[in-house]
Amino acid sequence: MSDINSLIQKILSSLGKKGFSLCKYEDKVISYKIKEEKLKLFLKIIFRLCSKNSFCFSIFREEYDKIEVVLYSKSEDRKIDIFLENIEEKTILEYRKKVLKYKKYKIFPIIGPDGVGKTTLFTNTFDKNEKNLMYKRFKKIVRRSVIYNIIYPINKFILKKKLGKKPEKDQHDDIHYFLVILAGLFYYPYLLFNSIIRDKTVFVDRFFNDYLLENISFLNKKTRLRKRWKNLLKYIPTVYWTIHLDAKPKIILQRKEELKKRDIKKYRKLNFKIYLEKPSITYSYINTGLDLEYCQEVLLKNARKIGITLGDKFLCKINDDLLIAKGGERACYIHPDDDTKIIKSVFTKGSHNDQNKLEYIYMNYLKKKEKDLSHLTNCYGFIKTDKGEGLVFDRVLNYDKTPAKSFRYMVANKILSLDEQKVLIDELKEYLEKNQILFVDTSLTNIFCPEIEKGKYKLIIVDGIGAKRMGMKFWFYQKSKIYTKYKIKRQWAKFMQMYKKDVKRAALGQRPFTRL
Repeated sequence: MSDINSLIQKILSSLGKKGFSLCKYEDKVISYKIKEEKLKLFLKIIFRLCSKNSFCFSIFREEYDKIEVVLYSKSEDRKIDIFLENIEEKTILEYRKKVLKYKKYKIFPIIGPDGVGKTTLFTNTFDKNEKNLMYKRFKKIVRRSVIYNIIYPINKFILKKKLGKKPEKDQHDDIHYFLVILAGLFYYPYLLFNSIIRDKTVFVDRFFNDYLLENISFLNKKTRLRKRWKNLLKYIPTVYWTIHLDAKPKIILQRKEELKKRDIKKYRKLNFKIYLEKPSITYSYINTGLDLEYCQEVLLKNARKIGITLGDKFLCKINDDLLIAKGGERACYIHPDDDTKIIKSVFTKGSHNDQNKLEYIYMNYLKKKEKDLSHLTNCYGFIKTDKGEGLVFDRVLNYDKTPAKSFRYMVANKILSLDEQKVLIDELKEYLEKNQILFVDTSLTNIFCPEIEKGKYKLIIVDGIGAKRMGMKFWFYQKSKIYTKYKIKRQWAKFMQMYKKDVKRAALGQRPFTRL
């Protein structure tokens, strides 16, 4: 593995040659703005250079118009943010709904050729005896199915006559791929049942992808995608997280000599092509030619990021230096693995208002209703930390990546004129009424005011949406439009009272602002 800076330079150079213009490069984060039709080419360049230089990387796409690529190294990680231009609002809202749906299905395939170390990495990272964990081998799932065992003997008899010898099971499955895919689809509802109803995290050794490849079990034939692979792909379930294991052909063949060098290379490229055609929300490429401990570290980083909570090793470690705010029930920390995110953690012992649960339910409700979230911080779900279960949100930053201040701070310090404040307030009011979003805890400290470009500001609500506590009122807010409209108007009147008091204090030069 070469130096991360060397890899970055190669990526920047290759992207530049293909016409991609660098938008920004600061604080170990590279930013690009590109057209959607150029995205596949962009990701292909990253994949080619990372696989060639033995680097691990992940692609996260929680938002349709923003793709986050993390490049891992032993010294430090780097990030590439890709922003898609001119994406319709409807597409963004529909995609959020899709992400919410697949996040529930905790079924994660681990793909890679024989000898890449799927079992080794899994068994050394996860505890197979963990009660909330399920590990399945796709081949066994298929070969133990009723439909497979009825048809296989007939196919084997015909193939034996055709090939002049008894076919291996892998060769049979390569030829009769449709039977394998069908058997896998029949079994898939059982995996969904375990994931959704029994709340298990399901890892699958191999997946349908292998059977979109033709001739991989025949050493005398070249591996390729099947003629109608795109049609078949439509019927293959979408997953939230795909784990793609790979290594140099020489390393794989030393472990298990079942494929040719050319087929290992083809497997690598064609599986990424399959991903690009039907992407999972998260894609992790891990090079198992690197140290096992390092591969485990990369896998655990990804698992923590998407909220897998299996055992203490998955705990996100938070130290007090990351604390940025503390309320009556929750403390807010900068995410230790991503300083563009924050974690809200409940510190109150005993009975409390379940603010994390309430906020999570309400944010998911808004996403399902395809509401505009442009004046809210996006929620990415729960994460297990050493301070208890936390809820992950975007951190509100200015355009120059510095932390944004609260609206109360801006008012108290007269950073914005009254006219500028009025424009921002009117914009927020219109947004809340149009999208029927409840801003209940109307403190000015619950609204941040980032500078989104030089001299241009925006109000973002960071806390206090939905309700103050769980209960019948919260249920009615989600079910009754009339009640919601009434509550929005009432709470807005309270907000304006608070705002006018703060403006008066600032004008008189009095600053009894205990919280800013």
